Amino acid sequence: MKTRSFVIFVALATILQGQMLFAQAPATAEWTLMFYMDSDNDLELPQMIDLTEMMEVGSTAQINIVALVDRNASGDEDNNYTNAEVGGLKNWTTAKYLRVEKGKLKELADLGEINMGDPKNLADFIEHAAKDFPAKKYSLVFGDHGSGWPGILHDEGNGEDGLNMTELNTALGRATKNIGKLELIGFDACLMANFEVARTVSPYAKYMVASQELEPGDGWNYVAIMNGLNASPVMDGKTLGEGITRSYKSYYSGGNQGNRDASITLSVTDLGKIDALNTAFADLAVRNQTIIKTGGREGLLRTARARSASENFGSSGQGPAAAEFFDMGHYATNLKTLSPDPETKKAADAVLAALSEAVVTKVSGAAHPRASGLTIYFPNTGQQLTESGYSKHPFQTGMKWNGMLTDIAAILAGDTTKPQVSPVQSSKPNLAKDGVVTVSAKVNADDVEEATFVIAEEHEKESIIIGAIPTEPDEKGNLHEEWDGSWFSIGDGTKEVICPITDFAEIDDGKDVYYVEVPAQVKYRGRKEWNDITLYFVIDFNEEEATGEFVYAVMESKGLQREVKLDRGDSIRPVYLSIDDNGDESDVASTDPADILTISDKEDLYVGNMDVAPGDYSIGFLVTDFAGNVSDKFVDVKID
Repeated sequence: MKTRSFVIFVALATILQGQMLFAQAPATAEWTLMFYMDSDNDLELPQMIDLTEMMEVGSTAQINIVALVDRNASGDEDNNYTNAEVGGLKNWTTAKYLRVEKGKLKELADLGEINMGDPKNLADFIEHAAKDFPAKKYSLVFGDHGSGWPGILHDEGNGEDGLNMTELNTALGRATKNIGKLELIGFDACLMANFEVARTVSPYAKYMVASQELEPGDGWNYVAIMNGLNASPVMDGKTLGEGITRSYKSYYSGGNQGNRDASITLSVTDLGKIDALNTAFADLAVRNQTIIKTGGREGLLRTARARSASENFGSSGQGPAAAEFFDMGHYATNLKTLSPDPETKKAADAVLAALSEAVVTKVSGAAHPRASGLTIYFPNTGQQLTESGYSKHPFQTGMKWNGMLTDIAAILAGDTTKPQVSPVQSSKPNLAKDGVVTVSAKVNADDVEEATFVIAEEHEKESIIIGAIPTEPDEKGNLHEEWDGSWFSIGDGTKEVICPITDFAEIDDGKDVYYVEVPAQVKYRGRKEWNDITLYFVIDFNEEEATGEFVYAVMESKGLQREVKLDRGDSIRPVYLSIDDNGDESDVASTDPADILTISDKEDLYVGNMDVAPGDYSIGFLVTDFAGNVSDKFVDVKID
């Protein structure tokens, strides 16, 4: 692919226009807002909508809105691509340098096909936007996929390249030499409210706006953002960030966007306070490391328990780093609670105080009540830590955290002993209608990270896992569950089908309300192929029968996730885990038309409860320890 020099094209555009680009704007506007939008992927459609929202206000005498927008050749709108005209410009598949004006886009230069994951192109864009549109304050917002410290952007036209933290550091370091610190840096992307990201960008910007969790596909509310800034252009980065955060919360609240407000997070971080937070967190890491080395097994277990109990973000299907993001504040709180060591408690308090100073505002939905505004990377195995390349980035300087992670990983790597679980005892071998079977077992282990009650439908050559819910051993290690022959179902208003649930996250301690994931497939109306997705629901167990409301659906592609829209006529079917006689696992989906749901415009998807089909089942427990060792024990039961 051809990569053309930004300088050459800007100069050429200037010549063709017969004037200097910066002559189009006031010499000293209050703000120049720069948007680096890699739309050369499956977020093209929502990003074109973002541009349309910006055009409702557009640039003014005091606010310059400029964007570098790289588009994709695909027009598959079911998968978030589009060939639509935007702002008076016909579809393009190259990268265009644009000024966003009221009701239209003004093309300043067409740069051809460039790699948005090349740090040089980012630095070129910032430098030229600042030169062409000088202002008292500058902001830079990234629009694309995000994965926390592993990186931002996903350029499909250039080998799916993106910017890792080393590259981002290089680009920002070069671009801000002449203009000074950006007033605000924003990530309209998933998982970027990450301490390691904040460490990377803190030398180059005053404030950061980002989400700890996956973002809904619609992203930020640019109409509200631009209207707010236009009404008060003299505001600083903190005030702008607070406006972005408030409008984000309001956009997804009150049923405006279904139930998607449950999962949202967004925070504003004062990057001038990151060094102080790093100092406090480094002290906690060193103290933690000392306790692990000197406190024996109990010291390690306290750390592991604090991690396990902490709010985490992202999905397990999103690569080695995403599911290993934990809330900084919640981890420090848990460690303080679990540790008898006064010095550890003091260090944890210092982290909480510094975090409170650094995060100036935050919002979160019901699924993340403990979100403090920033996450930290905390993998459970040395393999994850090594393969991720975590230790190789500039944010590590003076951080100390990696040393503690390395020590923990080394200890856990030497633990290959599976948790001891007794055979499952069952109250009866057969379960008649309206009956209940009780099962129990005993765990002999002090390092249980997770225990799960599992239901499997037995077939001649395979077991199909139809259900799994978290359970907890009591203080003596006893596991106890009752099953009445029913399980969770998803429905479309006309019929229901048994569904698996792969993850439960309690929304608030003791409230019995959970945020859950259901693996499924979607077939868009008029299409033949099925696509893997994950459905998210909020389930309330406080009623006689559990009820759940649909939140949104997410599709994974090449290790990255995005929201997908479900429209009238689309088909949905759940996906189950199959285990054959050799122990090999695979995902299976029913091809029975009776198990396929259809989306209507009258009824949304929901979670209910229904009886399983008569047949042979096995029920029991699966127990995982902190080192990842797994034991499982089952007993047969027949449904009459």
